[in-house]
Amino acid sequence: MIIDYSIEESSNVYLIVALEGGAKGKKKKKDTKKGKKKHKKKKVKLAILKYYKVEDGKVVRLRQMCKVCPPGTFLAEHADRLYCGRCHTAYQKVGGADKKGAAGAKDAAKGGKKK
Repeated sequence: MIIDYSIEESSNVYLIVALEGGAKGKKKKKDTKKGKKKHKKKKVKLAILKYYKVEDGKVVRLRQMCKVCPPGTFLAEHADRLYCGRCHTAYQKVGGADKKGAAGAKDAAKGGKKK
């Protein structure tokens, strides 16, 4: 057979052969860690009724509006401050028993430690 192709003893032979099968693909690793669940916004039915009240045929706003944001942006009422979730502005409540500085209100609004 080697004589048919005129191959000598000192010559190099390169073969290209197709293989059937081969290595299997790697299995996908399962995520064993339980990650932190994302916060889901809770839908409150008729939530707009908490912002307005009708007295003697006139509409009265129950919550204050943000001075920086466009009209219709209400401030969230916390124990010691008023907070705008749109522009992240905090206003200190006047006459509260526990008074903090403006920096303390902003730290608390960002999730800082409360004393």
